Amino acid sequence: MSKRSKLYEAQMAEGGQFIEDRGWEVAQKFSAVEEEYEILKHSAGLLDLTSSGLIEATGTDRVRFLHGMLTNNIKALNPGQGCYAAMLTPQGRIVADMRVYCLEDSFLLTVEPDLHEKVVNVLRKFIIGDQVQLLDRSEELALLSIQGPKAFKLLSQIAPHHSVLPQLFNHCETETQWGKVRVCRVNRTREGGYDLVLDQKNLVKFWSLLQQTAKGLGMKPVGLTALNIHRVEAGIPRYGVDMEESNLPLEVGLDHAISLNKGCYIGQEVIARTTYLGHVNRKLVGLLLATDHAAHRGDKVFQAEKEVGWVTSSVYSPSLRRAIAMGYIRRGAMEPGTSLRLEHTGASIPCEVTGLPFVTDKLPIETPT
Repeated sequence: MSKRSKLYEAQMAEGGQFIEDRGWEVAQKFSAVEEEYEILKHSAGLLDLTSSGLIEATGTDRVRFLHGMLTNNIKALNPGQGCYAAMLTPQGRIVADMRVYCLEDSFLLTVEPDLHEKVVNVLRKFIIGDQVQLLDRSEELALLSIQGPKAFKLLSQIAPHHSVLPQLFNHCETETQWGKVRVCRVNRTREGGYDLVLDQKNLVKFWSLLQQTAKGLGMKPVGLTALNIHRVEAGIPRYGVDMEESNLPLEVGLDHAISLNKGCYIGQEVIARTTYLGHVNRKLVGLLLATDHAAHRGDKVFQAEKEVGWVTSSVYSPSLRRAIAMGYIRRGAMEPGTSLRLEHTGASIPCEVTGLPFVTDKLPIETPT
């Protein structure tokens, strides 16, 4: 049986229509998807991400331990900073991706809804004499997000004393009417915005405050469908959809999650060898489809009669006015401009390889000058 957020009843009352995602009932939309897409593009939308996993790492060896387990440079982080990182198998395959936030006495990791138990269990296997404690805080903490160019305007209404957070993954704790909230600078769309981490016990009242404040600014909650369109347009891969444990990070384009000069970590030898001595045999790329209809995950892609890849995500892009897809294409057919075709429900659809992201123009987040 699917889990439900504490906000389920409130969102039902707001007109939410729900679908299953990663074992959770999540809001697919609250109004027309086209309207919610425009809100994320030109204003700001509220996102319920309470299904996400949240993990806390404490202990005197936490920095050294996580530095040796994750792909990015954890030792370089100061309190208030963060990064995007991945955890790999010894063979260099992706166990999970995550956002890592450095606090004064701990680290906070945020992961996909169905990954928190897996991440904690894998990390604990490598604790041998280290002073590190890993706590799954997914039942105690909740994650919301405000995404869009006017996100700062809304945030300033509910937390007037919070910092501007100019850099990606900067974060701070701030006071609101309903308790403390950690504000994190995160791009879940090309316009970007802020994730909010708060106590589950304050979640319902805080959501009500957030929604009422947003309404006064012409903003509103948005669902998973509109977010997913923006995610694909921005070329942001999602674990369990566009990547899994069979993938190398370099196949997925996770170069920004990897530090090449940090030293050893689990899977590092494979990454270094692939980077400096070899190449990947397939790569996650963009596909421009000659149709208005989105493809299905798993649709096969061909060059002439040779199968060269498959689709992972596909949406209709309002910005490009055509269907687009992300998918893995094999070496020799992955260069931008390559003409391919995909098989979709018995039809052959012409498509063209393009780089990611699909859409690069964006409205910057409005902040005080």
